[in-house]
Amino acid sequence: MKEKNLMIDRELSWIKFNERVLEEARSKDNPLMERMRFISIFQSNYEEFFRVRVGSIIDQYLIESDETDEFAGKAKKKQLKNIFNATKALLPRLDTAFDEILYDGRRYFTKVTEQTVTNAEKVLLRQIFEKEVAPFISPFIIEKKHPFPFFDNGVTVVGVTLQKKNGGSKFGLMPIRKSLPRAVFLPSGNCRFMLMEDLILMFTDLIFKKFVITEKIVFSVIRNADIDVNEGLYDFDIDFRSTMSRLIELRGSLAPVELKYRGENCEKILKHLRHNLCLSKKQLFYQKTPINMGFFSLLEKQLPKEKHPKLYYKPLPPQYPSNIKKGSIINSIRKKDLLLCYPFDDVKALIDLLEEAAADKRVTEIKISLYRLASNSKIVQALIAAAKNGKKVTCLVELRARFDEENNIDWSKILEESGCKIIYGMPNYKVHCKLLLISFKDGKNDIVQVGTGNFNESTARLYTDLALFTANKDISDDAKEVFRCLQENKFVEGCKELLVAPLCLKTKLISLIDEEIEKAEKGIPAAITLKLNSLTDKDLIEKLIEASTAGVPIKMVIRGICCLVPGIEGKTDNIEVRSIVGRLLEHSRIYIFGTGKDRKYYISSADFMTRNTSQRVEVATPVYDYRAKMRLNKIMKLALTDNQKSRIMDSNANYHHIVPSPNAKPHNSQIELFEDAYKNNGKTLNIQGKKSKAEKTAKSSAKSKSLKAAVKNAGNEK
Repeated sequence: MKEKNLMIDRELSWIKFNERVLEEARSKDNPLMERMRFISIFQSNYEEFFRVRVGSIIDQYLIESDETDEFAGKAKKKQLKNIFNATKALLPRLDTAFDEILYDGRRYFTKVTEQTVTNAEKVLLRQIFEKEVAPFISPFIIEKKHPFPFFDNGVTVVGVTLQKKNGGSKFGLMPIRKSLPRAVFLPSGNCRFMLMEDLILMFTDLIFKKFVITEKIVFSVIRNADIDVNEGLYDFDIDFRSTMSRLIELRGSLAPVELKYRGENCEKILKHLRHNLCLSKKQLFYQKTPINMGFFSLLEKQLPKEKHPKLYYKPLPPQYPSNIKKGSIINSIRKKDLLLCYPFDDVKALIDLLEEAAADKRVTEIKISLYRLASNSKIVQALIAAAKNGKKVTCLVELRARFDEENNIDWSKILEESGCKIIYGMPNYKVHCKLLLISFKDGKNDIVQVGTGNFNESTARLYTDLALFTANKDISDDAKEVFRCLQENKFVEGCKELLVAPLCLKTKLISLIDEEIEKAEKGIPAAITLKLNSLTDKDLIEKLIEASTAGVPIKMVIRGICCLVPGIEGKTDNIEVRSIVGRLLEHSRIYIFGTGKDRKYYISSADFMTRNTSQRVEVATPVYDYRAKMRLNKIMKLALTDNQKSRIMDSNANYHHIVPSPNAKPHNSQIELFEDAYKNNGKTLNIQGKKSKAEKTAKSSAKSKSLKAAVKNAGNEK
């Protein structure tokens, strides 16, 4: 019998994660528009995966496939083949999911095509095309004298094969401008709409009047985005922002890595596209589902939540933490640690803290690390207010936050112009830690926030994240050391409390795992409980396998990539891996070592990935406050008992929905965390048709009165 692998390729594991996203699009437990949103998320994930991961592997393959490293080149070729095959196997399921949504949503919306449009609608659509679309189309006719045009990454292009009178063929290509809407809505019926590309396809004969159109296609070129942002960024004493801007421009012109398309019987134009884009057949990906989901936002406007609440998740407003409602937040934190859990707790508490610090005369300095910021950031406004009030404000802005570079460049300019001191990440190492330090005149009880997520109000309502606020002196001293080293472009070599990558995080994690191994070998109760986004670090994986072999029970909730395969006899049979994919993006990282009163708790910005543990500046903090530890325990308990949105990984690296027993109570960890937050504020959460206590009491009272009235009337009738 063939021995099972203890590890799975990280790219294949990522594809399995996106498969779980697609499952949510097919789940009828989710409202229709939320299912459509999962389709959009799947497409976005898939595109970014090819731009970043596949683009990087293709680059490595091209470098390594020469005679000097033929073996490595073959390995990369096989890896690419596996990726392409796994992706192509998912796309028919994407099409099925989209078709199911259209069918289930037929009462509310209908996507029309040239084949299903009515005659009256076709007349109207032609008028719209001639007046509002055709003037904005710039068609290319491709022949020998006209070189193949350059198309930006992700631009949707309508293509046709044109038959000439002499029997030869030309190709017409029409990129769809961003200024054009992604769909046209018809006045008749129940929100009937046609995609812009389908509208153009329907009337291509009006553009290419001298030709017979024999093939039609819609496609999008996905380009490599794996630019080396360190190249040239730190070599000279120049403006980092200008260099980063040039590198962003470079990204837009990198080589194609795939062609997404939809269209039947279009072999000639596909061959032409493949030749000009230098792509293999394996890099062509066919789907029936729209290749651009930009129409979804327009559909949301046509079917707003206010008028169609059943099509969306019920809104769950975050709750302001009850223990800091009154008085000064600063004074509250200086007395007792505070753990916020987003989006169940309101991020406004963080904004209020910064605004209070900006106005507090006791505060002398604020230091903060910024990775991704909201578009209209109140956090930035509070920092600017602090600078204007005479506080010394230092902002570390990471310009290399992938696909957020331009946004961060803009914010760094605004902050600098407002009097804040701006510093950037270290050469070759992104600064990914989520650290805030508020310093006071007396030099005592400085406040530190260590978080798992960005200082971003938008994502704090969509991602599950944690933020610990503490005035612990050892932790604040460590935070000062972290910022000092960042300003001097040095690595932190040691701290009392904080675990700081790249030098001090992994070694401490291995030491903590070793402690549990030693306990298990001595017959002392041991345990490791982890909540992560991804697990790919080989050193940590091998150490977890060693712990499992020694008998340490290990339970992990890992949303995305997990390269470790659990349940293999004699090796990983003490390891359980679950993944939760629900209405919120699971983003918090929790490390718990030990059992009972001896448990050690940490929260961190770092996943167990090599890039986090060895190639970034990350911070993990211990959690000492009893109430905060109990909350972390509750989060993990709910995650490990979730039988609604959780999947469990088997020894073949496949994920399965957890099937509860017939009498088991349904558990949705995200909903139950909302219920907890509401309960702490003396409220009752009413969701998914559940009646609140007040509603039940009112209904019971009304029923009782109605019954009494009926009895009385019956007596009168007698």
